[in-house]
Amino acid sequence: MNYFKNARLSTKLFLLLSMVTFIIFGTITLVTFSIVRDLTLNSQKEKALLLIDTVSPTVSLSLFLGLNDLGSKLSSITHREEVIALQIIDLKGKVLLNYRQHIPAEPYQTINVTEDLVEPSTLKPIGSITLTYSGEEFTKTMNRFYTLYGWISISVFSILWLMILWINRLLLPITLIARKVRNYKPGTKITFDLPFTQREFTHIVHSFESMQESVIAYSDEIESINKNLEIKIAEQTHKATQHLYYDPLTSLPNRIKLQEDLLRQPTNTVAILNIDDFKEINDFFGIDAGDWLLTQIASWFHELKLNPYRIGGDEFAFRSHDGHSPAQFQHDIESLLSSLNEKLFMISDETVHVRATVGIAIDSTKPLIHADIALNKARSAKQLYSTYDQFEGIEQQYKNNIAMSAQIRQALVEHRIVCQYQPIISCENGKIEKFETLVRIQNEDGSLIAPCEFLPIAQKTKLYHQITQEVIYQACRLFMGRHEQFSVNLSGSDILDQRTVTTIENILRQTGTADRIIFEILESEGIENFEEVALFITRMKGLGAKFAIDDFGTGYSNFENILKLNVDILKIDGSLIKSIDQNPRNRIVVEAIVHFAHKIGIDTVAEFVSSEEILRHVEDLGITYAQGFHTGKPQFLNQQLM
Repeated sequence: MNYFKNARLSTKLFLLLSMVTFIIFGTITLVTFSIVRDLTLNSQKEKALLLIDTVSPTVSLSLFLGLNDLGSKLSSITHREEVIALQIIDLKGKVLLNYRQHIPAEPYQTINVTEDLVEPSTLKPIGSITLTYSGEEFTKTMNRFYTLYGWISISVFSILWLMILWINRLLLPITLIARKVRNYKPGTKITFDLPFTQREFTHIVHSFESMQESVIAYSDEIESINKNLEIKIAEQTHKATQHLYYDPLTSLPNRIKLQEDLLRQPTNTVAILNIDDFKEINDFFGIDAGDWLLTQIASWFHELKLNPYRIGGDEFAFRSHDGHSPAQFQHDIESLLSSLNEKLFMISDETVHVRATVGIAIDSTKPLIHADIALNKARSAKQLYSTYDQFEGIEQQYKNNIAMSAQIRQALVEHRIVCQYQPIISCENGKIEKFETLVRIQNEDGSLIAPCEFLPIAQKTKLYHQITQEVIYQACRLFMGRHEQFSVNLSGSDILDQRTVTTIENILRQTGTADRIIFEILESEGIENFEEVALFITRMKGLGAKFAIDDFGTGYSNFENILKLNVDILKIDGSLIKSIDQNPRNRIVVEAIVHFAHKIGIDTVAEFVSSEEILRHVEDLGITYAQGFHTGKPQFLNQQLM
């Protein structure tokens, strides 16, 4: 099919004509053959029937009279050359006559005709006569027919061959035109010298000549347009380069430009400067004013010939150039910070003093990463600047964090997040009345990873909420078969995550443990997200749950907010309890907390009860419950009641 589409026009015409001729010629041949064959065959059959009809009355009468001498009566037809055989059979199947002439020299087709013999008076069948008639005439007639159509076929295909020659000659001008057009180039003129023309080809030539004139006319215009486009492309390329490599606000080179500049040599010395408390400037003066301040700072850096880069919102970078030693570069940064400490910038009519922190990476193969690590170190240490030191192991800590994140994810998938439960005893009777749920990761060898090693990392990922949901599910499933109360720690982010809240509610309804669960919330998070925490407490208390404020007493305790949150338990921070027997001030603070709790009718829990002496102090102060290694270590529990 593809060959036919791509074939030359002359080939397509020849194939089309051949197909049409073949169909017409084949149809006529078949029809003619059928007619001639039927006419010739029927003619021969009629001759054979006529011969039978001439002798059948005589044969019927002879059979009726019982005469057996039939050969003499049939001699008139048996001696004819075209009669090959004659057979007469009575009703019983007896052969009365079986005449067969010699076989013809040529194997012509034979024609068999059979007719019933009947009694002259009753017309009852008394036998049959079968005549085998020579088909010589039929065969000769068909041979003449085949010869005739053979010559006709040769004539037809000869005509087709002549037609293809004529078509090729007819389409020769198209071939000549195509050859000239194939190498056509704008600006040149083609002349056509055709050996002969038809009106159609003349039209094609005139059209192409008109096209040439249009192309030549437009060529100059296109050339002019191309020149203008080249100018505009160069302008746009310059703009794109500016947009890609330069900061639109300060016009300083950006992070991408810095990264490309750093690739020119294997090691580089780089400093990253971060403006301190820039968010407060934006919040106080507005974003537009903050942008104006950044442009002033960038301009000042440029005036100092430090070749700065702006790599982030409030971050700038500086690169040591060839010929500058690391010590000189570090000295330049110190001078910059000293000058910045004295420099005043203007926002409207107000003067603004800007402070900054700098991280420096010296001769580093990963200068931006190492300078950023040094910057974070300087911020944490509240220093003006810090220099990256590979021996401090900060990068290894990052790798450990990534590895722990992967370990947490794998533990969730393999159901190796497990819970231990630390008893909480009643100070009145010494019995275990509650348990605190403590999460662990169980390694494949059975060892446990403490929460302090993985929860801080999980809190910086999306895995923390999954851990919370898994812990609540395990604890609720366990205490379905126990009578004690149990507590679970919740973070502020858990409470703000709607999916986690919905999951908690569904678990409580399914396990029926809402009236025995206690949610522990850090004091600081309860205050920072007061409205959200209050709504969550109301929603869970509607199911029967209780709430405790964890680590109470060490933060900026707001007793009014505690009252508004309507909590049930205050867990006194362990830092106050563990030295209560030695530090009178801690005892005074704890007494105040216990007095406050008793006044508003809520229970208290002393954490970090690590000795009998501390337990006695806790009991003397009237604290409701005690929790610590002295009263019971974290342990695995089963669903069997204690």
